[in-house]
Amino acid sequence: MPSPTLTHLQTALAKLTPLELAESAWDNVGLMAEAPEARDGKLAEGEARKVYLCIDLTTAVCSEALSDPSTTAILSYHPPIFRGLKSFTLANPLQASLLRCISSGVSVFSIHTAADNCVGSNNDFMASGLLQAAGVETDADGMVRPGQGKGSKALKEASSPPEGHEGAGHGRFVDLLEGGGRKLTRDAAVQAVKKRLGLKYIQAAWSSSGPAEIRTIAICAGSGGSVLGGVKADLYLTGEMSHHEILAANAAGSHVFCCNHTNTERPWLAFFAPRLQAAMNETAAGDGASAPKYEVVLSKEDKEPLQVV
Repeated sequence: MPSPTLTHLQTALAKLTPLELAESAWDNVGLMAEAPEARDGKLAEGEARKVYLCIDLTTAVCSEALSDPSTTAILSYHPPIFRGLKSFTLANPLQASLLRCISSGVSVFSIHTAADNCVGSNNDFMASGLLQAAGVETDADGMVRPGQGKGSKALKEASSPPEGHEGAGHGRFVDLLEGGGRKLTRDAAVQAVKKRLGLKYIQAAWSSSGPAEIRTIAICAGSGGSVLGGVKADLYLTGEMSHHEILAANAAGSHVFCCNHTNTERPWLAFFAPRLQAAMNETAAGDGASAPKYEVVLSKEDKEPLQVV
């Protein structure tokens, strides 16, 4: 039987980042490791349970989360198990982290492309930052919902999205004028991305045949080459693309912004954390007065590995 934390986490995620929206043909999402003797049972009634939120379950993140005795689950964006394993040993650092979590009573769950494709995704987070910079009205959370005629839609919409996620799908295509905004100069687009992602630097590949002002942007968090390739847009915004993918985009008249892989994913976690915490506590409240309280904690050890030096 799943622990209370795992039950409430899965119920909350089914509302926020439904797993059926993930790229199931190649991705691996859901429960990565379930602890047979969960920490929940060792915590006093009324003591808050903590869910650590990270992009990658590195050794440092694992140590940080497990050092807090109130941690009962880790939610990692990237799946620590991606392909089939023939063994599970301490010799592999990632497997060692999972084994440490299991032995400590902490389960591990991953959402990856479900978080890319849902409504309120990391792609929506980036799209909304550009729309906001262009003068488009956002909701109270600074977000623009895709598929509502406000300048953002999925590059490929999900065929049968769950309730509340109409318009979901992979990638985002932004039209600043459709949303009632204005075009952005190249520099304004650079500054808008830096502001939204909290970055001092990004990499820009300017197309010699690309426009001086940006109206349309194709967006893919993480690695965008396969998703953005062939899309007609003034600008591609992603974490990383290969050298030849960038050259092909430039040759087709599209400028390219590369921000480093997890720099297009991690800033969204700060937006997502309070929503996950509220959803878990709302779910738990249905259990009555003895229901646990949850705190979703952003890992401080979770960092983009590539630094500008």
